[in-house]
Amino acid sequence: MSRREALRISAGVGIGAAFGVGVGVELLRRAGLQRVRETRAHMGTLVTLTVVHPESGAARAMVDRAFAEMERLEAQLSRYRPDSAVGRLNKTGRLEAAPAALVDVLTLGLDVSRRSRGAFDVTIAPLVELHTETFKRTGALPRDEDIERVLDHVGYHGLSVAGRRVELADPRMQISLDGVAKGFIVDRIVSRLSKDGAERVLVDAGGDMASGGVGVASDPWTVGVQHPRRTEALVGRIQLQGGSIATSGDYLRHFTPDRRHHDILDPRTGRSPVQASSATVIAPSAAEADALSTASLVLGSVDGIALIDAYHDAEALLVSKDNGRVTSRGMVERLG
Repeated sequence: MSRREALRISAGVGIGAAFGVGVGVELLRRAGLQRVRETRAHMGTLVTLTVVHPESGAARAMVDRAFAEMERLEAQLSRYRPDSAVGRLNKTGRLEAAPAALVDVLTLGLDVSRRSRGAFDVTIAPLVELHTETFKRTGALPRDEDIERVLDHVGYHGLSVAGRRVELADPRMQISLDGVAKGFIVDRIVSRLSKDGAERVLVDAGGDMASGGVGVASDPWTVGVQHPRRTEALVGRIQLQGGSIATSGDYLRHFTPDRRHHDILDPRTGRSPVQASSATVIAPSAAEADALSTASLVLGSVDGIALIDAYHDAEALLVSKDNGRVTSRGMVERLG
């Protein structure tokens, strides 16, 4: 069996045990290739790196370097670390020499905010904190007056990025990159592993996925889209041809058992969106897919699909609260 044939079959058996990983490993071995897969906890989720390379030792070294780079970027972009760039921005309201990674993420976030008319907004942190702390303390939703009070200092128009200077207009404003930083870091890791010489790469970071390597466009990975209400079921399978995919859903972190209230909030209303259970987006980069899946979930089936149809090279699949499906123009032909 040729190396190309082995890569094609290995990609076809998918990313997890449900798709027959053991078979794929044996085929790769016969073709003189090794597949190394490792899972570690990062960015508040489990991150799995899969690398195909002729030498297992070299592949493991690539994986170790990739996780080290992930830790470095996470240390800059996490709002849970007071010494991170985001932590310092949230404390002081200004950074004069922000790291390039933060500038890149905020620039992308502002672009998606404008395109979605505020359905995606990195200044949402005070709203998330209000809901999280209120549910933790009382087991109930925040009061309307508390939500309205916090909404006064949420809004992407108050975030300024000029060169390496980043500033928040209101001292009560804070940013959260939870809806975009994970995808951004996934992109960086795929790029690094590909440059290091990996034949095939797949990074799975809790719903944010990206692929790369030699020949991935012609021999795509097959990934499954989880059903938001049936954990063992798939909404469909998608061929990932060197691009990226991300899913946002009400089932990941919810405040109430019925999932009506969860940690994905509409920055314009301060409340959880009511139409969609999940939004899956394919985009050229994982950062774009990450932000657009959040925006689409907030906007719902009509406006969310309109956003994706107007976005270059992006496709979406939304599942409604009553399990209905709606897709963008080109998504149907991508689903299997």
